[in-house]
Amino acid sequence: MALVQRISGLHQRGATHESAAIVRQVAVMITPDDVARLATLLQENGPTGSSTYLARSVSAGAPEHAAATLAVLRRDGMIDEAADLFHTLWSASSAALPALLAALEQSGQSADGQTLLWERASAPAEELAELAQHLKAAGRTDDVRHLLRQAAGRPINEVAAIAGALNEETAMELVGELVRLRSASDIGRFGAAIQGATELYDTLLFAADDLEESRARSVFAALRTGGLPTQPAPRPRSRSRQRR
Repeated sequence: MALVQRISGLHQRGATHESAAIVRQVAVMITPDDVARLATLLQENGPTGSSTYLARSVSAGAPEHAAATLAVLRRDGMIDEAADLFHTLWSASSAALPALLAALEQSGQSADGQTLLWERASAPAEELAELAQHLKAAGRTDDVRHLLRQAAGRPINEVAAIAGALNEETAMELVGELVRLRSASDIGRFGAAIQGATELYDTLLFAADDLEESRARSVFAALRTGGLPTQPAPRPRSRSRQRR
């Protein structure tokens, strides 16, 4: 209670920055249960909005602490505080997201992790490529697959930009998702968008060639209709692969 009085006193005297700094510091130092108890006290006796500010400030700490606090706030029926914390977690950096996803899983909140991942699938190409790299480095291959599957459904020009930003291995996975999910005409438009990137275009041809026969024929017909090549570019024998 003394802490709440100090926070309120500073706020009333106009020292709002100092008051907020105390809340931010405390948020990452106390246990999740203590965060919930302090939030309750701030709801009742603190400055307006201080309980939700406390909850948002938890996101600056360790992912495990943030995930555990989110679970406790929900358990205790602190709906606004939990919602504010979760929405703040949407802005977690690409480097921090794999650990946050793991922490959410460990605290029984896997669905929230998938929501965060779904949101990131609409990120700009470079940001999405960076996230895919961090997820792979953390061994979260299923998350990479889900991310790329969502990305493959974006407008074709955006998918082409993403493919160009990814490393070779991950770009191959994205192209694989694209040829399985999109129409032959969409794949043709994708081919036109990436034609200048020889390695990537050849990846598209090989992915299309691995499709079921009738679907592969439709894709290659769409490529031909667009005046695009249906054979890989010539290259040294050691790196070549002929279409079947």
